[in-house]
Amino acid sequence: MNNFLKDSKHFTWILGKTGEYVKLAKAYEPNEYEPNIYALWEKSGAFKPTGKGEPFSTIMPPPNANGNLHIGHALDMGLKDISVRYKRMRGFDTIYIPGADHAGFETWVVYEKELNKQGKSRFDFTREQLYGQVWDFVDQQRGNMELQLRAIGVSADWEKLVFTLDSKVIKTVYSTFKKLWDDGLVYRGERIVNYSTKYQTSYADIEVDHKQEKGTLWHIAYQLVDSDQEIVIATTRPETLFGDTAVAVNPGDERYKEFVGKKVKLPLTDRIIEIIADDYVETGFGTGAVKITPAHDPNDFEVGKRHDLERIQVINFDGTMMNVPEQFKGLDVDHGRKATVEALKSNNLIRKEEEIEHTVGYDYKSGLPIQPLIKDQWFLKMEPLAKRALEALENNEITFYPASRQQILKQYLMNIRDWNLSRQIPWGIPIPAFQNIEDENDWIFDEFITEETIEVEGKTYRREEDTFDTWFSSGQWPFITTEAQGGGDLSRFYPTSLMETGTDLLDRWIARMIMLGLYVTDKVPFKDVYLHGMVLDEKSQKMSKSKGNVINPMDSIAAYGSDALRLGLIANRSAGQNQAFGQDRIVAGRNFCNKLWNIARFIENKLGDEYIPSTPVAKTLADHWIIGELKAAKETIERTLDTYRYAEASDAMYHAIWDSVADWYIEASKDQDNPDLLAWVIDVSLKLAHPFAPFVTETIWQTLQWHDSLLITESWPEIIEFSDISAAEFGRVQQLVTEARFVITSLPNNEKYGLLYQDDSLIEDNKSLIKRLAKLDRVVSAVQPKGLRLAVSGRDAWLDVSEKTLYDHQVNLEERLAANHGDIQALETRLSNPSYVEKAPEKLVEETKRQLEEKKAVVIRLQQELEVLKI
Repeated sequence: MNNFLKDSKHFTWILGKTGEYVKLAKAYEPNEYEPNIYALWEKSGAFKPTGKGEPFSTIMPPPNANGNLHIGHALDMGLKDISVRYKRMRGFDTIYIPGADHAGFETWVVYEKELNKQGKSRFDFTREQLYGQVWDFVDQQRGNMELQLRAIGVSADWEKLVFTLDSKVIKTVYSTFKKLWDDGLVYRGERIVNYSTKYQTSYADIEVDHKQEKGTLWHIAYQLVDSDQEIVIATTRPETLFGDTAVAVNPGDERYKEFVGKKVKLPLTDRIIEIIADDYVETGFGTGAVKITPAHDPNDFEVGKRHDLERIQVINFDGTMMNVPEQFKGLDVDHGRKATVEALKSNNLIRKEEEIEHTVGYDYKSGLPIQPLIKDQWFLKMEPLAKRALEALENNEITFYPASRQQILKQYLMNIRDWNLSRQIPWGIPIPAFQNIEDENDWIFDEFITEETIEVEGKTYRREEDTFDTWFSSGQWPFITTEAQGGGDLSRFYPTSLMETGTDLLDRWIARMIMLGLYVTDKVPFKDVYLHGMVLDEKSQKMSKSKGNVINPMDSIAAYGSDALRLGLIANRSAGQNQAFGQDRIVAGRNFCNKLWNIARFIENKLGDEYIPSTPVAKTLADHWIIGELKAAKETIERTLDTYRYAEASDAMYHAIWDSVADWYIEASKDQDNPDLLAWVIDVSLKLAHPFAPFVTETIWQTLQWHDSLLITESWPEIIEFSDISAAEFGRVQQLVTEARFVITSLPNNEKYGLLYQDDSLIEDNKSLIKRLAKLDRVVSAVQPKGLRLAVSGRDAWLDVSEKTLYDHQVNLEERLAANHGDIQALETRLSNPSYVEKAPEKLVEETKRQLEEKKAVVIRLQQELEVLKI
């Protein structure tokens, strides 16, 4: 028991009343140990960088500080923590920097719901009052979230925690904004923005949820002035015709050449507008003539600028109709559309209604359509920033997992549009700009002034009311958290080693971090990017509260423990892929923890309380074999974790401990005594498992009386000397035992069987082990053995059975072979059906594939058995 534990009030559960070592409890109860283990790590300073070794750094994608963690957070934080713990044990100078995001808009939506429950709205308070209230709300939620992150086992240096509203963050954000302004990359302009009428704020382009859906294309007649002719336009938004300031046709469209320059009467109004020619119009869309509404369509806005058209806003910021005939005023957009169509029909102006497929932009929060509205906003010119980012990607300065995402990011950067930085919400980082009340183009910047108005050289300036898009601060996260600009004590960790997050954040976060990181520091912000997919339910459906299929990570931890959740989340997971997940995977994780606990209890009892370790040496065939197995597992874990193949690494660890240590070596140890190697085996097993299951491994480590250290800060295991030849010999013993077990399962189970052999020193030397593991009645040498010959390469061994049993066995093998062939045919037919593979739940398809491989393996084994019987 280490001295730190003896001095720790947190670990009375491991110590007896006298403070002496006590044995592991019969069962592992994670909730009894996990909180204390985490407190031990934190108090010991284990999460802090050592200042020694090659730096390895990663930053926490700051979870929104407005609620509880969800299963996606648990996956994200868990994967990253595996890498951190692994690198720490490999001798890297590691740091995992935690963070919390004020999540401007996301938090505001949550808090506004709280206000609604109280029968209040934002308009009942001043901006300062609202900011203070939300700050208190977020502060409380942050505390809850940090406790939950600890419960997951995140080994972050909490003293370095950064909140996106910390003063140093705001200072850096303002500095970046000023630099962008000075370099001519920031501008304020009146443009069409994506506007949420529900939350009354603008969105960036990539925040709009675009959906392909069926809609109606209305063909509406616009009567020419002083003529009986008409021009028919096609539109999906008839309610905006009140804002039309032109009708446009393509200059090359022969159908409409005579119409260009003529006037038409705007339907349902007395207003006269002109027919113009512009290359923007597609001759093949609708009628080839379109209405131009500069205030409500981004393309029309550009046409309007080219032709100096008036902008008439007919949809208000609250989503109601304005600047329209009296009968339409105050209607919401949906009812306004219906009323407009009815009025057009009443006036015999609808020429055709056509059903089409088109893309509609939706507010991802409210589910309502986004309204394109004109607003004065702060914009960031993205093309120069994207150009430098593309150069970095072309030069492979960042490695992506999966690699295919790099090309997707390139496509986004090549088609990037300017970024709307303004948000019309009180919660967030205020834009540090002041506008001259008498000259709207006169702006000054000052990050230190908090007053609403200031006087400068006899001029009065009013503070900008908008706040920054939260992604503007999050986009600077790597160089903010590592203090890369100021040369702080963490600056050596920039660029960071690993950025891990969801695939859905490739454009809105990864891209922005790369662009802003290169712009401010002239370095990429990270070396590797790992993108994980979404955690789906066991039927491969997206989790949602409305479906009732949400798995709460805290509930799972309470029921099964943190390690079980971590192991379950990474099982079978591939980079970039959405994958099904259910409670069964958590249960499997818990079962592994229990298996590891039982291995430790066996070794603890085997060694006894007085055990004093000495140098481990392989003595038996089983000793050599287990060293080889752990060596292979160690190398696989290293190779896969170095490339973030978490599931493969976990699988290698799992099988080494469950199959090799528990199923074979522990069983072999019951007949063979090598306490020093047993101690070495449990040490190596705990070290290999620690990155994946930190709590149970540390708990066991603390009860091993030959250790006085923390497992979290232990070195990665070293492999001791062993013989490949001896290891292979034990492998042949395994083959014999496995074959005997397989054959006996098809024999009458009310009989005891013996094993006969002839002149075989390997069997002779391992008789006791083979007898016990294969559950045999005896293992004896015979001059002329006969019976059921086992199909083990290089071994002559027979099960001592009667002629009748031998005949019955052959019949049984043939029947089983036929049945398995039938099963294989049925499974292959199912998997060859595209409808099944594409539409069935992912978990079911994977299970079908597993069953097929299992059946094929059984067929091979049965065929081998039948071949032997014919010899």
